[in-house]
Amino acid sequence: MKTLHNVAFVLFISASLSFTTKTSIIENTLTATYKGISEQYFYKFVDEKKVEHLFYDLDENVAFSLDDDANIGKKFTLTWKTKQIEEYDDEGDETGEKTTVKTILSIQEKK
Repeated sequence: MKTLHNVAFVLFISASLSFTTKTSIIENTLTATYKGISEQYFYKFVDEKKVEHLFYDLDENVAFSLDDDANIGKKFTLTWKTKQIEEYDDEGDETGEKTTVKTILSIQEKK
């Protein structure tokens, strides 16, 4: 009976740790000028220190398009996070490798 209690306790602790690890999301904020789409098809922004920031995509909840050239040269405040995506070879097959990219969670024009 004591063994069963110990196993249940260990499983409870393990489950608790896995839930807290998976739900912790680090969001970052950036104010930068939009420079258009890079040669690698990333959204390119440059901040006041002339540091280039490349973003892979916009979150599905973002109702804003950066594909419009009218947004180039405008300053935006972005909230973003990193995520893991699959890498693909030249034929479009998954390589089994993952890479870390930035995704925009919210975007607002700074006036």
